[in-house]
Amino acid sequence: MKFTHLLAKSCPDPENPPFEATLEGHTLAVIRSFQALFGARDQPSRLAAQWLKFFKLTRDRFPAFFLNGLTSCLIHDLGKANSGFQAMIRRKGKQQFRHEHLSAIFLFAVELKEWIAEIDNVDGRIIVSTVLGHHLKAAPRNRNFAQSLDGGRTRFSLDINLLAEVLSSMSDAVPELDKSPAALTLPEKWNLGRAGGAGTELKEQAERLLKKFDRTLKKDTELLRLLLAVRAGFILADSAGSGLVREGRKIESWLEHAFSDTELLTGERIDSDILLPRQKAIEKNAGHPFSWQDFQKEAGKLPARALLISACGSGKTLAAWRWIRSRLTENPAGRAIFLYPTRATANEGFRDYVSWAPEGILLHSSAGFDIQGMFENPDDRPGSGKFLMEERLFALAYWNRRISSATVHQFLGFMQHSYRSVCLLPLLADSVVVVDEVHSFNTALFSALKQFLANFNVPVLCMTATLPQQRQKELAELRMTIFPDSPDDFKDLWSKTSAPRYHIRFLGNNPENVEDNVNEALAGKKKILWVVNTVDRCQELAEKLQALCYHSRFKLEDRKCRHEEVVKAFQAESGPLLAITTQVCEMSLDLDADVLISESAPITSLIQRMGRCNRHLKCEGPGKVFIYNPMDEKPYTYEDLTGVEDFIAALNNKTVNQQVLDDLLIKFGDSSREVKRYSAFLQDRAWAESREKELAGIRESSVQAILDSDIGRYFDLRKAKQPIDGLLLPVPRNPEGLAWQDDRIGRFPHVASAIHYEKQYGFTKHPRGIIL
Repeated sequence: MKFTHLLAKSCPDPENPPFEATLEGHTLAVIRSFQALFGARDQPSRLAAQWLKFFKLTRDRFPAFFLNGLTSCLIHDLGKANSGFQAMIRRKGKQQFRHEHLSAIFLFAVELKEWIAEIDNVDGRIIVSTVLGHHLKAAPRNRNFAQSLDGGRTRFSLDINLLAEVLSSMSDAVPELDKSPAALTLPEKWNLGRAGGAGTELKEQAERLLKKFDRTLKKDTELLRLLLAVRAGFILADSAGSGLVREGRKIESWLEHAFSDTELLTGERIDSDILLPRQKAIEKNAGHPFSWQDFQKEAGKLPARALLISACGSGKTLAAWRWIRSRLTENPAGRAIFLYPTRATANEGFRDYVSWAPEGILLHSSAGFDIQGMFENPDDRPGSGKFLMEERLFALAYWNRRISSATVHQFLGFMQHSYRSVCLLPLLADSVVVVDEVHSFNTALFSALKQFLANFNVPVLCMTATLPQQRQKELAELRMTIFPDSPDDFKDLWSKTSAPRYHIRFLGNNPENVEDNVNEALAGKKKILWVVNTVDRCQELAEKLQALCYHSRFKLEDRKCRHEEVVKAFQAESGPLLAITTQVCEMSLDLDADVLISESAPITSLIQRMGRCNRHLKCEGPGKVFIYNPMDEKPYTYEDLTGVEDFIAALNNKTVNQQVLDDLLIKFGDSSREVKRYSAFLQDRAWAESREKELAGIRESSVQAILDSDIGRYFDLRKAKQPIDGLLLPVPRNPEGLAWQDDRIGRFPHVASAIHYEKQYGFTKHPRGIIL
């Protein structure tokens, strides 16, 4: 099959493509993006300086970084010249091999090897590895290298003359690389599926180099850092060169604005954009002048790496903003980023603080939907007209924002080679970062946090209300300052930490008198929060007692309404009130109950649940806490519940303060060092494969689905180019058959029957009747 030109991107008329859709046009756009991001060989940009610092590379490594990156840009898509790809992009066939794998193999043509070897500061091994892994589909240990995608056809052809002509033209546009490669002597006919077939010798050379390079990288940390910086930097350029051109943006001007040296965040901007508006809002709600607490003032003096431990409701978020202001006063940066473990907590951080900034943004999977209707008076917020992002720009849409409230997975996902998170790295590399609710991180996420802190250079403040001693120790080993040394160092903090906050009673195994305590509290017009460990029990109790029901298994639009309903109910002046929830209450619900009833759970979870009771010390006397054992320990494991029985026994029939809880956590909490998890970004080395689902650290127990009654709305929203997130709900994988794929929709989302759903209780495993 012969072609008059080589395509890199699809277009309406493949035989008369726009220049940017051709291999040459796309490649030049990627080169221009790389130069716009990182500067010139002798004049690095500010982002380039921050990039090297982030990867712990010295400034004298810039020429090597820049020239390896630029060379990768020039030759990364040579593999698209194969007949299979060209037929596929013209809708006349299928691609047999991943084009980036073929690009890596083509680099072993004699002329290309010699040309790369002659460029100063360029390492051919880095080029091969970068080109191979730039789509994050190169499995380590050679599992899928240049394997047929359909297990069938393994033959393809190259138009060598056309490829050489295009390569020469592209090379002429990059004078930094000194000269163009000589004419190519690659085979015209290839067969990678037969031993000794055309091209297999080049493939074997590539395999040998990659295996040897991988062993070298395991020992040479400096070389590995350079490779990671080059590969990630190139991915940014490739993403920008594709997305900006597709959307008709001018590469240089758009990127210059996104990473402008004149738009840096300073301490003064944090004062004017965040702290002063927030203080006025607090004064308006409280009815008296705002004043800083002593521990908040001292938190502003913390170093670039610190762990802030402070009780729920004590004001640690404002303390974190003072730390951000101090960091930026000392060293202005491009971004300030708040990272939260859940979408709901990210929403609260955005609502309370980030939304006041003209360039603030909410960043998580359903942000576009959640922002809708978030503010009663959105015009009061400076950035109200710019909260919604351009979805077609993918992660690039966030590059021109300065202050972010995001889920931790959005940014730390790069540790498992999440493509989206890698594309957010220029924000992370030039930022000050706050990571909240660290106690809630599972083993996989906490391991990712530790490896991030150990291997990358950026100011980080971690925060939590409580943290097991072993985790504190592990963060201290990473040179994080633990603050405060003792809460009694600060009078205002100690007054809250030492106040008699809870009276705790243990009710035993499946106690029959739990409901008696509920009825007594309701008769006394108390506000009760009842927390159970499974959605099924939450639904069953809420229906039986006609209580508010809140958990994760609602459609997002209904969950959003239910969240606001529960919060407003607890904000009302008086009870009675009964809300039954699951673990979702532990972080995302800013409420204050008079009575907490809870199934036994891991110690940190119990302490977080208690933080929703007598939160602001407004109860008449201590809040009442009742704990009982459920019928089974699910969803927790035996290891999760280490020390829980002794912890509860030590609290039974006692009135306690926050300090007592912290002391008992130290005494009974899990003291074992957690196993270091695999980090694809750091440990794939010469290879690169996305493992982003592993960051969750658990097997997915549900699938995202829409109700069959919402299929019409789904297509209406898609047609109007509106987010469909509000229709999504998690449906359990077991029992089988609760959700299925619909041919009209495709693989995502699944579809589930509406007879399992009610707005009041969410999705149940058993039919509830016909939904009208």
